[in-house]
Amino acid sequence: MQDQKSQLALDLWSKLTKAHDTVRKSHVKQMSQHKLTAPQFHVLEVLKAAGPMPLKRISEELMVTGANITCVVDNLEKEDLVKRVPSKEDRRIINAELTDKGREKMTVIFPQYVTNMMETASTLSEDEQRELSRLLTKLH
Repeated sequence: MQDQKSQLALDLWSKLTKAHDTVRKSHVKQMSQHKLTAPQFHVLEVLKAAGPMPLKRISEELMVTGANITCVVDNLEKEDLVKRVPSKEDRRIINAELTDKGREKMTVIFPQYVTNMMETASTLSEDEQRELSRLLTKLH
């Protein structure tokens, strides 16, 4: 009985990993066409959705280290897609926000990203997509 449970868990892990790799590869390919890394896109995506926010909060949202976010934001800043702005409430806090160029880039990229994700998910019915989302949330 335990052997079947072990095999089921291993099979699940294998399928989750393969599904993640498929989606990730598609995402990386799409972002490279826009000269962005996946982490850079995710920072832009968070800022597009939530507006200016502290670097610490971005790292929490994306579940990566502060050092990683600092490097990603440095590179986005070099491309004039993001700028650092001191907080008006607490000068110890530095917020990141999209520049005009960053907003324009996301206006182009984001609809394509959504279309790509919809195409990837289209192998599942809408009910299956909802169920998978529910199950992944439960697993998370």
